[in-house]
Amino acid sequence: MFEIEKQQIETYKKLKTFNVLLFTIIKLVIAYFLITYLEYGIFIVLAYLLYSLENISSYQFINNQETNLQINILHEKINELKKGKKYD
Repeated sequence: MFEIEKQQIETYKKLKTFNVLLFTIIKLVIAYFLITYLEYGIFIVLAYLLYSLENISSYQFINNQETNLQINILHEKINELKKGKKYD
């Protein structure tokens, strides 16, 4: 029933590994040159790391809230269905 969605998720998982590896290498090269050739390069790299951590944690919080909302909506719909069929 949900085979297409499952295949898309598997494709995203495979691409995610490649993308993460590629962007990590690019960021490491940029960080190396910033630290090596700029006087305040280490501070720029640290600021970027802190920004990234905060950004990731805020996305996780938002995703958790959206998931909880969807679960609550599903529970409400299940309760309405139960009331409509008058389960004992």
